[in-house]
Amino acid sequence: MTDPKVTLLGLLEGGWSLGIEPVFSADWLMEKAEFPQVVVSHVLTQPRPVGFSEDPAAAQRRFEAVYLVDVWSRGDAEQRWEMLGEVDRILHSKCNSPGGGLEYLEVSAWRDLDEGGLRPPLFRSQTRVEVLYYG
Repeated sequence: MTDPKVTLLGLLEGGWSLGIEPVFSADWLMEKAEFPQVVVSHVLTQPRPVGFSEDPAAAQRRFEAVYLVDVWSRGDAEQRWEMLGEVDRILHSKCNSPGGGLEYLEVSAWRDLDEGGLRPPLFRSQTRVEVLYYG
């Protein structure tokens, strides 16, 4: 089983077809790196026992995890919207077969978190990605 964050990053990098080439990273915006950027971060994982077992510690578990995917663009709102559409397209195309040990993923809840007070402004959109896997 590959780390789900690594799987999500691989899906995004491998499926990218825009002329814009962002920097892909995990967990943190890289302030010294060029923009645009795509950042995948882990929020929460909830294990749930599957079936009944005499030894709960050895029982197989179903994991429901939440990740956030942020797209960042400095000074170019149009670029942010194009990247947002590309992330949405890539992840929706892989919902039923994401690979890397993931059974399923669901994309929802885009929100904008722009920092317009900066010069040039920093445009940021974020989506929630829920994944399901067994372990």
